[in-house]
Amino acid sequence: MHKSPRVIMAGAHSAARGQHFPLHEHSSWELVYYRRGHVRSPVGADSYEASAGTLIATPPRTPHAEIALSAYDNFYVTVDAPADWPWPRVAFDDADRALGRVVGALYREANQGGSDRDRMLELLLAELDLLLRRAASRPLPSRAQQLVADAERLLEQRHAGPVRIAEVAREVGASPSALRAQFVALRGLTPRDFLQSVRLRHALGHLRTSTITLEAIASYCGYSSASHLSRQVKAATGRSPGQLRAAP
Repeated sequence: MHKSPRVIMAGAHSAARGQHFPLHEHSSWELVYYRRGHVRSPVGADSYEASAGTLIATPPRTPHAEIALSAYDNFYVTVDAPADWPWPRVAFDDADRALGRVVGALYREANQGGSDRDRMLELLLAELDLLLRRAASRPLPSRAQQLVADAERLLEQRHAGPVRIAEVAREVGASPSALRAQFVALRGLTPRDFLQSVRLRHALGHLRTSTITLEAIASYCGYSSASHLSRQVKAATGRSPGQLRAAP
């Protein structure tokens, strides 16, 4: 009978572009969740492209490495589990970043004390186990689908500040022109259009549910000024911010 998985340790790693992690192996599973960057990861006889939101699961005694195609950050968790545990070699986060949330919580919990630490690790690992089993039952997205999903995730995360589409493209492992082409093919809009839709969605949410100033909303949502925000809202809805706030 298989024993339940158990967390051995968890950590975080960052590296600059070209600062590769050499081929190595562990006596346990290693689950690596990439928070930023673009990495090529040979795992045994296979090789995977990883960017923000990708999780790579390496079984015990399997050689693997990281080729840093850009600067990157990750969380890693080593887990005592049978080598045939039903985890996929690669999994991709969803829009709610469920994988990243759980792996990040495992990292934080493993590195702090407390009488309930082991129980919390057990519960978090059980959640991660379920998420990975679900991922294993779904067909893998195409490279284009994953490219666009990764870019959407980064644009959603960074919408409040200045965003360079070329930098986002580099982080997900594509040229700006290739990312634009895949966005248009799969979503019917450009990355810049998607970013503007994210900013507008957040701005409209603030307008309809808060009393904070237009200047503050503009700052929170990535607009250069309150007047810029007002123009974008009027163009999208046909009404000014004040009219939206006055509407029942």
